[in-house]
Amino acid sequence: MALTQFEYEVPSLETAERHTIVVPLANPFTAPVLLELATVLAGKEQGYVVGLLVLSEETPYPDDQISQMQNIIRAFRKWDDTCDIELITRRTPQIAEGIVAAAREFHARQILLGLTDPVRGYVELGRVVEAVIDEAPCDVLVYRDSDSPGFTRVVVPVGGSVASRVTVQIGLKLAQGTDRPCEVLHVYTNQRPEWESRARVERMLAAVRGHNIVQTKVLPGINEADSVLGYTNENDILVVGKSERSDLEKWLYGNTAQRLVDRATGPVLLVARSLEHSADQAAGHRRLSWLRPTLAEAEQDQIIWSAQDTASPSLDYFVLLIVASFLASLGLLLDSGAVVIGAMLVAPLMGPIVSFGVGLCTARFRLLRQSIVTVILGVMVAFLVGFTIGKIAPLDAPTKELVGRGFPSILDAGVALGAGFIAAYATARRGIPAALAGVAIAAALVPPVNAIGLNLAFGEMRLALGAALLFCTNLVSIALVAGAVFFWLGMRPQRLHSRHRRLRYASVLGIMALLVPVLVVLLNFGHQVSTELISPNAIKAVFAPAQVVNIKIVQHDPVIVQATILASDEVPRENVTIAQDILSSELGEPVQLQAIVQRIVEGHIGSD
Repeated sequence: MALTQFEYEVPSLETAERHTIVVPLANPFTAPVLLELATVLAGKEQGYVVGLLVLSEETPYPDDQISQMQNIIRAFRKWDDTCDIELITRRTPQIAEGIVAAAREFHARQILLGLTDPVRGYVELGRVVEAVIDEAPCDVLVYRDSDSPGFTRVVVPVGGSVASRVTVQIGLKLAQGTDRPCEVLHVYTNQRPEWESRARVERMLAAVRGHNIVQTKVLPGINEADSVLGYTNENDILVVGKSERSDLEKWLYGNTAQRLVDRATGPVLLVARSLEHSADQAAGHRRLSWLRPTLAEAEQDQIIWSAQDTASPSLDYFVLLIVASFLASLGLLLDSGAVVIGAMLVAPLMGPIVSFGVGLCTARFRLLRQSIVTVILGVMVAFLVGFTIGKIAPLDAPTKELVGRGFPSILDAGVALGAGFIAAYATARRGIPAALAGVAIAAALVPPVNAIGLNLAFGEMRLALGAALLFCTNLVSIALVAGAVFFWLGMRPQRLHSRHRRLRYASVLGIMALLVPVLVVLLNFGHQVSTELISPNAIKAVFAPAQVVNIKIVQHDPVIVQATILASDEVPRENVTIAQDILSSELGEPVQLQAIVQRIVEGHIGSD
């Protein structure tokens, strides 16, 4: 891509040392707004704005358009308080490719894009903008203009994301450059007190240079986008961080940034990829390695922030849990794996369990207490739902799904360990949908709790105890492996300065470690094959007309079953083989049948 005769030479000052912003220009009517915004963000002293005109290889050279852009830039150069501005043209097969290449060439810190003819309520980023965001080596700022002539306040909505710090920095620089007030807005749920939400926002702002001039506003609300839109007006510019959620999570939970860009009455500046390409890159960038991916301090703060949000119960938590328990109970009664899977998709138990793992790894006792309380409340709700359905269900015996959860084994603990690893790793790694981890956790926790209530409703105490053992095993396994994963990723215990706190933390770890061998012993005992799994009617039918008076398990490894049979004639060996195959099928493992035949000799009534 050669320079054209209309281009200026790049200044001799090393561009890597300057705050360079690349501004693609296509429309003479929107170019002044974008250039003005870029000069404010770049700053006068070390700022350098590259006005980029990208032309496709088939497009004729637009002399009129270039002349208009040159006149606009000349007008900006007359300002005493502006930075260096140059006009550069490039020919390239793809527009996005040319923009990204120019950003790499000039070592740009940001790319500032403008949306083409945005209509409020129907705003789309477009393919070029999305392509630039995906491939850009730096932050990408997307500006959506409005009908208002300007703005009087800069509002920056923030949440628990690490990128919030970078978004605040951009909003603060915009406010300082335009001499406007900057306000950080945080929306919190009614379950969390206002003072705690405000304190968390202020801790986040403490790492932002110049935060002392930023005003903090916290609002209660259920929907973040609606709360922000209700608080702002057409005279406010919103500086919004682009959602870091995966496509699946956006579909499940919504995209706040997109809703603000689409519906805000005033202008919006969307900040994309700020986590990876910001001035705080050293603190916020995730350092990957094959053996030990380490979380940066800012990422650990984000995980703790999220854990504190999910550790406390909420209305949504109980609603989803009731629905999940209802579905899981029906699935267990119907012997339907598909219905049980449906319950897994709804269950919200991932949050408090992973939060417990975070608290266990970082020695945050308050987080541990909140998580335990939330889990206990959830278990009580799920148990009551299962018990109630069991009392009104038209069944008088447990189904195979219920029986299967009444005899847990070490293999079930392995499933829980895998689920806990997925949950913790997906929480720490932004690219993995957390919804997948939620499914895994639900598979390990919701059905066993419902099985406890259903079995008690049927009077099956043995099966209820087995389901309770399965639940406790899964709970402990998930919590321990989640804490181990966070420790592996670099999180460590904090605030253990006093001897009392160290002893307290050691006690918690000791209790958790002691539960492991206890559960292993109980699992080995609880998985002993029980005669409750044997159908005596099928065995009696095989040996008829002989009478089967007793069936018992005399050995568990390997399984040996003894059947006492009263018969007046010889019992065919083929019948013993058939009965042994039936027992093997019912118990789910090879069985050796020992038939003890007691001959019946009947006397004759009367005499010769």
